Amino acid sequence: MLEDDKELKLPAITVFSLAIKYLRDDLVNACKYKFDEDGNKVTEDGIHWVLTVPAIWDDAAKQFMREAAENVSFICLLFVLCSSS
Repeated sequence: MLEDDKELKLPAITVFSLAIKYLRDDLVNACKYKFDEDGNKVTEDGIHWVLTVPAIWDDAAKQFMREAAENVSFICLLFVLCSSS
């Protein structure tokens, strides 16, 4: 659990997942009007995502980041399901 300055707590996995989602959404938004070398519009489907972590991290920390990244697609799916109703 992470605690903010107002002593509100949130699971660390949620905080990291939302941070990754923000970075992903920001890049997708920045690419909205970009084109690839063939003149095709850049879409999220055309982006290969790689999340790097320091080699000195232990396996538990690497697994934590892997799960945080996997949660991003769940968060997006949940948002789409909630916003479509």
